[in-house]
This record gives sequence, C-alpha cells and structure tokens, in this order.
Amino acid sequence: MSLGDPRVPGVRKLLSARWIASHLFVVTVVVIMVNLGFWQLRRLDERQVINAAVAAAMEQAPVDIGDLLTMSELPPDYTATKAEGRYVGDSEVLIANRSFEGRAGSWLATPLRLDDGRLVMVVRGWIPRLSVAGIDERPTSAPPGRVTVIGLAFGSVGGGRVGVKDPGETPEISRPDLDRFEEVTGLDVADVWIRLRRQSTGPGELPVPVPLPSLSEGSHLSYAFQWFFFSAGAVVVYGLILGRARRDRSL
Repeated sequence: MSLGDPRVPGVRKLLSARWIASHLFVVTVVVIMVNLGFWQLRRLDERQVINAAVAAAMEQAPVDIGDLLTMSELPPDYTATKAEGRYVGDSEVLIANRSFEGRAGSWLATPLRLDDGRLVMVVRGWIPRLSVAGIDERPTSAPPGRVTVIGLAFGSVGGGRVGVKDPGETPEISRPDLDRFEEVTGLDVADVWIRLRRQSTGPGELPVPVPLPSLSEGSHLSYAFQWFFFSAGAVVVYGLILGRARRDRSL
C-alpha cells in the first residue's frame, strides 16, 4: 500500500469528517488570502493609471480657462489652466480643516472676475489657524489690479457644509463645494475652480500655495506580498500538521 492509500490508518484518519472540515476551512482561508493579494495588485494598477493621468494633466501647457468653460464636459481634475482677471477680494471664503506641513489651518478661496465677466473660484493657498483667528497678522489679502493665474482646474466637490461664523467674519465651508461657495457669497461662479500654483503678481508669505500631490503608489505592493506570504505559510504549516497527524495515531 502507498502512503496516499486511504487504507493506510494515518491517511484514513485524515479523511474523517472532522479532518475534512479542517481541510475545507484551510483551503477557503488560503483562497481568500490569495484573492486579497491579487486585489491589492489590481488596486496598484488602478493607482498607477490614475497617477499617470494626473501627472500628464499637470504637465501639459496651461489651457485658457475660457476654453475649459466652453467644453461640453468638465475637464479632468488637475488639468493645468490659465486665467486672467481681477480678484473680488471682499467675497473671500475659508475652506476649513486643511493642513500644511503638519500645521492646522484653512484654504483661502477668492473669486476671480474674468475679462468676460464670469467668476471663477480660486483657492489661493493655505493660511494657518492663527491667521484665521487674527493672531497672525501677516497680510493675506488678494493683490489688487489685473492678475494672471496659473493653476490646476477641478470640478466641484459635493457634500460641503457651511460653518457657523459671527457676522462680519469670513464665511467658512467644509470643502470646495461650489454650491456652498455661492450660498455664502451670493455670487454665481463657474462650474470649475482653480487651485493656484503661481500668479503674475507675486504673493507674500501668505497664503502658501497648496503643494502638488505626491502621486505615491501607496502600500498595495507590500500588502500583496504579505497576503501571498501568509497564504504560502498557511499551506506549509498545515502540511506539517497533516504530516504529524498521519504519523501520530493519538491525534
């Protein structure tokens, strides 16, 4: 009789109902872990595709905002764009809970009136919480006169909320939601907003332009290796358990 023959006592024992249930459980766990590993690899592929698209959009020559606003569909987020006009400095809005280099603060959004009269919300950059509270007295006001803005175009981010502020304070919203921006300013703005990278009139210390995204691939590859390692380890360990069980008739 061969070692795999079910007539061998150790092998017959491993074909009992209790052991069959154990085999099925281990196989199920291994299959799940292998699929989790491949799922992480698929997420890595998706992240790489998104990163490549974002990088290409940012690196292209800036498209005039007027051309973007005449498109039948909104441009992809991070599309490089250029706009010329004058800031409407008395209608600024804070976008709350934004950090920079580990410091808490807000983004400062100011409408820009284009030459054709349309308004576009421009996130001019980050300001610290002390500036919002009036403790940091460095100026944050928009430059007067005509400016040329170079930045990245985005669509509205829905689900924003309006913060509670005292009369006379700068209005606050929770995210770049253009409907909420219109609600607190009373202005009609375009469906695209701009995140400033640079402008013709050099900014002061504040606001600080929002940094470009890092475009990292995250930990998907390492997670995939971990799941494959765990699945291989489970097979090896369970094989050792089966070998011992076959030899030890007391199990």
